[in-house]
Amino acid sequence: MSLLTVGLDGTPVDGPDPVDGDYDGPVAALRHVLAALPGSDSTNGGHANGGTTHGGTTHGGTTHGGTTHGGATHGGATHDVVSNDGTTMDGSPAGRAARWPVEPADMPLAIVAGVVAGTGAPGTARCAAVGLSPLSGGVGETRAEGPFAQGLRAAGVTGVVLYGRAPEPICVIVEAGRARLEPAGDVWGLETGPATDRLRERFGATAAVAVIGPAGERLVPYASIVTNRHHPLPRLGLGAVLGAKNVKAVVAVGADAPPVADPGAVRRLAREYADDAATNSLSVWQHGWPGFGVWSAEPGQAPVAGFTDTTGRGGVGTVPDPIRLGATVAVCPGCPTDCIKVYAGAGLHQEALAMLGPYLGGADPWPLLERCEQLGVDPVSLAGAAFATGRTLTGRLDDLPIRSRDTGMTCKNVDLPPFDPRVQPNLGLAYAVAPIGPRYDIVEHDLDFDPVDGLPASFAEVRRLGVRVPRPRGELDVARTAALMRLWSGLDALGVCLFAATPTRPLRLAQIEDLVAAITGRRPDVLALGAERLRLQFAVNRRLGFTAADDRLPELFFAEPVRAGRYRGAVLDRDSFDAAVADLRAELSRPPADRF
Repeated sequence: MSLLTVGLDGTPVDGPDPVDGDYDGPVAALRHVLAALPGSDSTNGGHANGGTTHGGTTHGGTTHGGTTHGGATHGGATHDVVSNDGTTMDGSPAGRAARWPVEPADMPLAIVAGVVAGTGAPGTARCAAVGLSPLSGGVGETRAEGPFAQGLRAAGVTGVVLYGRAPEPICVIVEAGRARLEPAGDVWGLETGPATDRLRERFGATAAVAVIGPAGERLVPYASIVTNRHHPLPRLGLGAVLGAKNVKAVVAVGADAPPVADPGAVRRLAREYADDAATNSLSVWQHGWPGFGVWSAEPGQAPVAGFTDTTGRGGVGTVPDPIRLGATVAVCPGCPTDCIKVYAGAGLHQEALAMLGPYLGGADPWPLLERCEQLGVDPVSLAGAAFATGRTLTGRLDDLPIRSRDTGMTCKNVDLPPFDPRVQPNLGLAYAVAPIGPRYDIVEHDLDFDPVDGLPASFAEVRRLGVRVPRPRGELDVARTAALMRLWSGLDALGVCLFAATPTRPLRLAQIEDLVAAITGRRPDVLALGAERLRLQFAVNRRLGFTAADDRLPELFFAEPVRAGRYRGAVLDRDSFDAAVADLRAELSRPPADRF
């Protein structure tokens, strides 16, 4: 099994040579992106040169030329990723050319599982999409839990890397370690649920499907890719990149069992995980009802009215009875925690309700949740665009809002998630410095290490990283933030689910190393792998012209203190925060060999 390169026009593709120790996950995918950027050494691959390919692509009936069924090409003319109103991503016709030297759809887009997925081990049901983001213009990576990673491994690959653009709408079918391209005319235009149903009718009920909805086809810059119906690859707009490539779906077909070096050790670690999850407070919360997507928080901790109102509680803490009674679970293979609950026909993750409800000043989030999944849009960016443009979200969301570049509550033009950095400043540091832009799962949150609000059961695990805990909320700690960002970056690089793992969940770092060794026969250096992933992300952004000036949070967090509740008075200090940002950027940019 290997990472499969696919030329969407049928041309054989040379990718960069595999690097031992990448585990065929996001690190390997980043090497494809970096090698394909202008100015890269051509010997690193990343362009269609003929010669040896990793895997192979066949046409399966795809025709070329002529008028397409819609999307990114029309009569042979290639369109850049644009919004649904016909402008470029920043809202102005000239904006993309002025801001981005490289069109995201012209770069490789990878969907990867890595070598750890597909074995049924706990915490390994995770895939990632890696490319360039149409929101930031820089490196993009997003992750999804659920069965799709297992589906890729069952199809005989660890992931696919899509090069170029198809001349008309297609589906990429992965089976028996190879890919073929088939016309997508009968599913182009469908929402994600009906498209998934139709593709499973064609390729079998067990086919794993990653699909874009109408938002991706219309090149909305915050479009998502939705895997196996309820598990989106959200944020950063990689669904729009897939749409601009004229790819409706990647469908994985097969029943291959990936090799496991030590099945007995995997079973032992699975039993240990199940035992520990039964008493871990976060795992119990995730497993129980209503689940970790339903929560409310103190004033200032979660946003109300676009972070401008810090007098009331944020988040959504209850589920209406008619919706609650119809709820189900979107299962992750091998994991007993069952985090993702399905409400109102949509999988619910941790950010959606807080953004679709209180962030918008009290909108009813439940109908919007289902529309986000069916259209294939990111709830965080949708809410951010709606608030920035003054739009009210109603009905079927047929007219999606598009904000101008760098308006709203953003960093690197990516909307901030619903956790306020005034209350958790080290999370804010990670928002600012992370090459992919602000994500709530970029680093473990400050409050988990607070003497009062923290999780003491995790402190011993954190101290093994050389981190001082507990520490009071509000204290900037660059060393802790860097260590924890490397840790979670390493888990992301391996495809290990953060919601099952260290430092606050049951899978401890030593167990993760044991688990990867039991599956692959090779013990990872998780922190070094995480550092390498971050180094490559920084390298992509530097090649694209990003500078320290891009690592800035909105002025509101420095000018307006929290006005009520336990966190009253919380505000960021510009000088100390900017100094910490510079220190964190320098620390994370160092090559792994300099640090480990």
